[in-house]
Amino acid sequence: MRHIKPVAVVLLVLSLGGVGGLSQTSQTVTINVNQSLYLDCSASANITYTVTQADIEGPQPFTIGTWGCNVDSLTNFTLSADMTMTATGDVVNASADDFSETCTSASGGGSPSCGPGGTFGPITLGTGGNTAGTLGADFSGNVRLNVSDWDVRAIPPTRSVSGIINYSVTDSTP
Repeated sequence: MRHIKPVAVVLLVLSLGGVGGLSQTSQTVTINVNQSLYLDCSASANITYTVTQADIEGPQPFTIGTWGCNVDSLTNFTLSADMTMTATGDVVNASADDFSETCTSASGGGSPSCGPGGTFGPITLGTGGNTAGTLGADFSGNVRLNVSDWDVRAIPPTRSVSGIINYSVTDSTP
């Protein structure tokens, strides 16, 4: 036989405000997001490269330097690069198409992956998603050059080609 103990429940009614009434208030919280995509390519040092005899005789294209970018994102994103360049009159047939980039590493938050890379025009280097709560998505690769179409005048003794690689991220949220 079971013994049942009576349990007393006491209800305490508190009046907030008036008799039988309820008092309420609210607070508004506003969060401002200055930008949903942040791009840092400071790991991409300027490249100064002197073409050697081995470069000219070797397979084309050849690596002249590296690049690296970090993306912090609150959206799906695409990382792209484009190049603008100037050539002196002493280097004939040099163009942005002679330069290319490869994406060799994609790591970090947001499930990043390397894009196809290739010649500049612009090119996709990588993609990823929301990186919140992580140090962001890190991408890196090589900058390559093909000089097989170049003609270089004999004078003056030093000739150069200069280019600027512009990296950008765009929101690719569907």
